[in-house]
Amino acid sequence: MQRRWARPERRSDGELDSIRKGRDMKLTFAGAAQTVTGSQTLFEHRGFAGLVDCGLYQGPKPLRLLNWTKPDFYDRVRAILLSHAHIDHSGLLPRWASWGYKGPVYCTKPTADLLEVMLRDAARLQEEDARYANRSRHSQHDPALPLYTTEDAEAILKRVVAVELGQWQELSPNLSFRFLRAGHILGSAVIQLAAKTESGSRLVTFSGDLGGGRSELLRDPDPVLETDALVLESTYGNRKIVSEGREDRLAAVVNKVHARQGTLVLPAFALGRTQDLLLSLFRLWRDGKIPEVPVYLDSPMATEVTEIYAKHRREFWPDERGDEILHALKSGWFKVIESPDDSMFLCTSPEPKIVISASGMLQGGRVLHHLKQALPKKQNAVLFVGFQGAQTKGRLLLDGLLSLRIHHQEIPVEAEVLYLDGFSAHADQGDLLDWVRRFHRKPQQILLNHGEIEGMQIFAQLIEQEFKVRPELPKLNEQVMIQGT
Repeated sequence: MQRRWARPERRSDGELDSIRKGRDMKLTFAGAAQTVTGSQTLFEHRGFAGLVDCGLYQGPKPLRLLNWTKPDFYDRVRAILLSHAHIDHSGLLPRWASWGYKGPVYCTKPTADLLEVMLRDAARLQEEDARYANRSRHSQHDPALPLYTTEDAEAILKRVVAVELGQWQELSPNLSFRFLRAGHILGSAVIQLAAKTESGSRLVTFSGDLGGGRSELLRDPDPVLETDALVLESTYGNRKIVSEGREDRLAAVVNKVHARQGTLVLPAFALGRTQDLLLSLFRLWRDGKIPEVPVYLDSPMATEVTEIYAKHRREFWPDERGDEILHALKSGWFKVIESPDDSMFLCTSPEPKIVISASGMLQGGRVLHHLKQALPKKQNAVLFVGFQGAQTKGRLLLDGLLSLRIHHQEIPVEAEVLYLDGFSAHADQGDLLDWVRRFHRKPQQILLNHGEIEGMQIFAQLIEQEFKVRPELPKLNEQVMIQGT
């Protein structure tokens, strides 16, 4: 597909001060409000309306049902700005195409490449789920329909416009935006909006999902020097991620499971987490810290994403680590499983092995077939290396569920279920506070989203104590006026 590139609207930060008068900006939190999924924030300023992110709701059924509802602001939206390609930030885009959306979808170049994989795969899964529901007749709907189709995914991909990091792009005579590196996953970005106001200009910053500056793959987030208002994610706002020694802890798990001749299943998001795991396992294997146990990557999407990572080497660390990363992602030391038949054969194979498969929260994908085979056997183990949302199958397993319902069957849980901290691509509580500390001009208004309410409340107290700003915690569909715009 030929990629459309935006012609950059080059403006220096100093030029923002000369932007002429405007009116108040209004934000509507249409997703990821006191939850960690379905990111979607409507911004409106002087007659222009746009979205920051267009994410799919995952997890509990009441949330998933929100994906089917066309928002009342749909007809007003003229542009969508994507922070990154994770499905909880981009996965509703084909649904918008099914409603007839014809506006641009702005993102970074790596995100544009990733969307071609992520959205096509998401559409395929929607269609497969609908076909299975109709065959098994377990759906309440007759016929069961996919949320969106492959045709919808192709339609929205034609609307994607890639924008270089750091370059201002005009949305309207009164509104511009730019992307800054967020360090969360490949292509992830902080989004800044510059609004013309009565006093000159105001900056509104959306953190998107921030990296914690601990990535072994990607460069650190760009510093953001100033903003007037900040919409800040809070996924780990009440937690500390212990990344030190994570590879040694991973080695200990691999060695323990291999010693009892078991299979280690690693549910991992195809985008981001899988590539981190491949790098760590490669280092452990190369340095002799784990045995030469077969490592299988059983996720077609993760395989394609890994190839895209290798394509964007300049996003890696620039020193010799970049060469190591490229080798770990492109070498033949791990085995790629492509066909469904090979995947099913791997599921039933008794050999000791490591299987990396999606999805990370067990919301679908080939990993469920591996779990059906692995969970009933005590020598096996399931290792989670990322956050598990409320009521997801992953959270239920970690909470000690004795049986797990997979494909309408109750599967007994005899395998060891483990959690390894340190591989999260998210900033933790300390990272988030450090990121805000680096602003030369601190935000006068802070709004927290993309977090669970208990953690958000704790994080909000810390922000208020240090920065003397009381954060707002908007609820779903709550409208907030940006002060001074």
